[in-house]
Amino acid sequence: MPFGTLYTRPFNPRSLAILAIAKANNLPLKIKTITSFKDATEEYLQLNPLGKIPTFVGADGYVLTESIAIALYDSNTTLLGTTGQEYASIIRWMAFGITEILPALGGWFNPLIGRANFNADNIYQSKDDTLARLKILDNHLCGREYLVGETLSLADLFVLGIVQGAFRFFLDKRWRDEHRNLSTWFERVHALPIVVDVAGPPVLAEYEMPIQPPK
Repeated sequence: MPFGTLYTRPFNPRSLAILAIAKANNLPLKIKTITSFKDATEEYLQLNPLGKIPTFVGADGYVLTESIAIALYDSNTTLLGTTGQEYASIIRWMAFGITEILPALGGWFNPLIGRANFNADNIYQSKDDTLARLKILDNHLCGREYLVGETLSLADLFVLGIVQGAFRFFLDKRWRDEHRNLSTWFERVHALPIVVDVAGPPVLAEYEMPIQPPK
């Protein structure tokens, strides 16, 4: 019997950690695809009135929205640190990923594929904002293998999902060579079987996606 149902779409940055945790804990998840708000049925809007993803519905009918909450509900204690400070730091980096990195990255990426209006000034600002936030991660990872503590935590899986699009479309080899702390961390965490099983092998940008209107 499935642990529950996850409403999401392929390569959704907010869902990778949830899927990886379920895989690690042998929790079978039924996946239902919601590709856009337009696909949100009245039934789905009853579960999540915003029509956003992901949304989790447990086998017992328990409904949970917001990706951090779902990831925490789906996780086990080995991924949540060993002290109160580690637990707080894990939440800190998850919040940093979803409130600081993802909006900036979306402002850079979405106009280039027609998901948002194209305004070059705004896009360049979003690019600068994204790279500044990734620099914070790169600096933090100096001398560290993981974001929090000495072992893999939920923070690593969650932030990986947030930044995978940047590595796929924007962060070319030159950038990766200049930011080895973050790049090595990305390669290390993405190589884990629980990540590869749900996300496939990493796709790394050869060139930075150009800032130009979508065709």
